[in-house]
Parts: sequence; C-alpha cells; structure tokens
Amino acid sequence: MERCLAPASNKSYNAFAHLEGDYLRQIIFLSALCFVFFAMTAAVAAPNEMKGFVQISNGRKLYVDWIKAQPGKDTLVLLNGLTYETTSWNQFVQQFQATGYGIFRYDPVGMGQTLAAYGPVQAPIMIENQAMDLNLLTNAVGLTGKLNLLGLSYGGGLAIVFAGLYPQRIGKAILMCPYTEVLASQDSMIKQEIAATRLTYPLNPATDEELYAYFLRQIVYFDDPIAEPSMLNSPLKPEAVFQMTQGLRKYNVLRASQNFPAGTVHLVMAGQDQYIPRQVLMQFWNQLPPASRMSRMLVDLSEHKIPEAYPVFAARWVDAIMKGQDGTQAGKAYEANPITGQIVPSSP
Repeated sequence: MERCLAPASNKSYNAFAHLEGDYLRQIIFLSALCFVFFAMTAAVAAPNEMKGFVQISNGRKLYVDWIKAQPGKDTLVLLNGLTYETTSWNQFVQQFQATGYGIFRYDPVGMGQTLAAYGPVQAPIMIENQAMDLNLLTNAVGLTGKLNLLGLSYGGGLAIVFAGLYPQRIGKAILMCPYTEVLASQDSMIKQEIAATRLTYPLNPATDEELYAYFLRQIVYFDDPIAEPSMLNSPLKPEAVFQMTQGLRKYNVLRASQNFPAGTVHLVMAGQDQYIPRQVLMQFWNQLPPASRMSRMLVDLSEHKIPEAYPVFAARWVDAIMKGQDGTQAGKAYEANPITGQIVPSSP
C-alpha cells in the first residue's frame, strides 16, 4: 500500500511540488488582495459601525455591535434579556436606526459571542459584576457620560442594578418588563420540591440552597427550551442562563431602584406577559422615588419580549422617549394598541 502512494519518480514529484508552490503563492496573494478590498469596501459602506471585542480590564473582553450616532444625537445602550444576544435585537434595530440615534449592543458575560469566546460558565454570574462590566465597557469605548439604557427583562434588572451602583451615569432608563424579584410561581414550585425531598429522603445531606440550585437547573435545562427555543442555539447556553439566574435571584433589586435620579425611569409593560404578572411591575413602579418616574406604558396584545413581538411600535415609543416628547414626562401612564399605534391615557 505504501508503494502505491509513493510518487512515480523524484523528478515528477518535485516538478509537481514546484507548480503547487507557485499556485499556492498566487492563491495567498489573491486572497490578501481580496481581504484588503473587502476591508476597504466595508469601511466605506459602514464608517460609523463597529463590531468586535473590546478589552475592559485585565485582559477581559466583551463583544460589541455599535452603530454610532449621527451628529447631535444621543446613544441608546441595549441590555439583553436572559436568553438574548446582540442579534436578538435585529428587528428592533432595523426600525430604530432610522432615527439617527447611536445603538450600542453588547454581549455581557454568559451571552452570545462573549460566551462563545470564553467557553463553559462554571460559577454564578453576579449581576453586580455585570453592572461593573457595563461601566468599564462604556468608558473603554468613549461613552463616558450619562447613559441611555434600554433593558429587557434581565437587562431591565441590570439597568436597575447599574443605577444602584452608578446613579450619576443614568440618563434615561427604559425598562421593558424588567426583572425586579424572583418569579413567584417558579420559586414556590422549587420550594415545594425541596419540601417533598425532605419528606421522601430525610437523610439527604444536601442543604436547602443546594437543592434549590438542583431543581432550578432542571427547570432551565428541561423546561425553558420549550418556551424559549433560542436556549438550544448553543450547548453552552443553558448552564450560562442557570448561572446568571443564580447570580441575580438574591440581589435586592428593589433597594437598588431607590437610587434612580429624578426624571429617568420609563416603564414598559406587556399586556400578555407570560412571565411577570402586571401587579408585580405596578408594585415596582409605585415604590420608585416619585421624582424618578417619567412614563409608564402598557402594550396591549404583546407578550414578554416586546422588541420582538412589536418592533415597529417599540421603536416608535423609544424614539418618543429619547426625544423627550411631552407625553413621556411627569409620570404619565398610557395604554397602546401596537397594531394600530393608538395610544390612550391610562389610570395612574
């Protein structure tokens, strides 16, 4: 068999190697030219866009997708929901980018491109660390002043925690169905499982906290993908979601919300939110410092992920907030039909 694979003669083999070498050199040269051409084309086509990793501290990096603002316009920072990544905002961004505002997307630790770069998550991802990373990241790219934040769900909780740590950096805080406390139904179910385990296996040495983590991981791995198919986008994602939940569920988000400066908070609720009951968000709204409450919107017909369910309406409302239109000030409450676009005053 080895003889069959050997060249017919050294001469023919060397000649082939010479031709192959010339061919490879030409391919490499042409590839380099193509790379330069496409790089120059990309720079011309999108001079105000940046995609890639940004170093934040001690060699750590986060993935960024940034459409820079037109002259005289502010920038909006998008904070991912628990199962989100930068691309999850695409529909909203397609609608909103026509406003000329800057759109700053990024993947925190445990999400999207950042998760892919670092690999499996092996410890809880503390929400306060995520807030500190946001501070480092925005300073690193030159967004050093007040930030306009749009946070969905987990991202809304992150915006609140960020306000608790860096109130001087809050410009506008648009909280869409924000996380404010553990999901009561899920928490109750896990505690029932723990109680049943104690009855069935009284000698089980695990602590309540260990059992809580065990049952929570089961929910994330086996139940969540049914409601959230994006959980299956990466084999790393379920564990990352579990560890982010672990790093959030004990944090006192309500206490952090007391640090919101005056004139900053805009709450957006979903009329058919399958995760967070409306009364939970109303309780959150009512306990905010009165001076911080600017507008409250109920989006009828919408499920939890408003930017995906109704991206056109979401972009329109966020644009109104960014412009500081009269209807988005002084704690006014509204209800909207996202299909017709009709907005009507709601009860306080």
